[in-house]
Amino acid sequence: MRNKRLTITDAEILKKLYIEPNKYHRYALDDRKIKEYNKLTQSEEVNNDSITSDNNYEPFFLSAWCPITNKILSIEEFCKKYNQPFENIRSHKFLPHHYKEPSYNIVYNDQEVNNDFNVEELKQTLAEELKKTHKPLQLDEKTNTEGVLKWADLHFGAMIEGLVKTRNFNTQILKDGLLTSVEDFNNLKFAKRHVHIQGDLIESFTGLNHINSWHSMDSKMIGATVIKLCTKLLHEALSKINNLYTVKIIGGNHDRISKDNKEDVKGGAAEIIAYCLELLGYNVEFHPYVISHEVQGINHIILHGDKVVSSKTSEELVSLYGAHGKYNFITEAHLHKAMEKLTAKQRSKYQVIQDDKLMLRRLTLKPFFTGNYYSETLGYNANAGYSIIWQNDKGLPKMLDNTI
Repeated sequence: MRNKRLTITDAEILKKLYIEPNKYHRYALDDRKIKEYNKLTQSEEVNNDSITSDNNYEPFFLSAWCPITNKILSIEEFCKKYNQPFENIRSHKFLPHHYKEPSYNIVYNDQEVNNDFNVEELKQTLAEELKKTHKPLQLDEKTNTEGVLKWADLHFGAMIEGLVKTRNFNTQILKDGLLTSVEDFNNLKFAKRHVHIQGDLIESFTGLNHINSWHSMDSKMIGATVIKLCTKLLHEALSKINNLYTVKIIGGNHDRISKDNKEDVKGGAAEIIAYCLELLGYNVEFHPYVISHEVQGINHIILHGDKVVSSKTSEELVSLYGAHGKYNFITEAHLHKAMEKLTAKQRSKYQVIQDDKLMLRRLTLKPFFTGNYYSETLGYNANAGYSIIWQNDKGLPKMLDNTI
């Protein structure tokens, strides 16, 4: 390409495209760059407010460009904006054209949590420190009906903001959602109440569940901190439930206490949180992948959805884990992560497993955590929510499927 001397207009265009004119002055501006400049300019005219909200967002949540100062963030400013540990950076590289936005490629020093601890020893330590403080709220609801509140994919510690279709998510948003579900649960009259927590209680124990996990989480929410604070949040929500009788918890793929899913396949973090809640006084049952729980003639088969067992047909699940001769309700979670593992061709044929037959129903629950940058690039998004299930006067399930 023939060199040409830059005009003032050319320099302005290059600056808008995050190219330093004094460094790249040998490159002439072609039609593609002009079109890209015009597109960026039009985009700014449509949305030039710098405040981030559900309907007003920056084009890419890891952008190093600051629309307020019209300057590129330094690496320290970049880390502060996205709550990343600047002091732990091993190396970084500025990317002027990353996804048409300037950004940084960062390599951190190894901060992996030590996985050599013994879970049983940890439980013994917790038993010495945690004392029973939960006092069940007993009310006469003047009914014999029992209800089940189902929570899925809490991902405590995740932090998402500024995406196009995926709603913002953080600890406070999760807390508000849990308390909203508790309020709705209490507004229905039940003699006994049960809570099913169906996996992925936390975002990450090690911070290294997936490559670049730090993009979607509060970097301080790992290890003992995430266990302690997640337990505290669940205690705050569960303690407000009237006539709470049992809590059932399933381990999810994000609940492992190791970086590699081959090392911890049982959701160790969820198991520890369940144990903490038991020490606090709750009637808790934990299982790595399946719990069968009968409530007033309806048998709930509780799964997370990431294990091979979820590939079985509904009839096979009832045969293995159900109550024969009774109505079986199979509920799963995990959907937003399942989508990440599919190819484009597989995604085009993907369907949520739903069965509704004479003596069984199978349903994928709404999550509290609706996705991150990676799921959004796949074109997938969902609403947050929860479900409340109880028996009607015909012995069949009645359901409140609420969106928040």
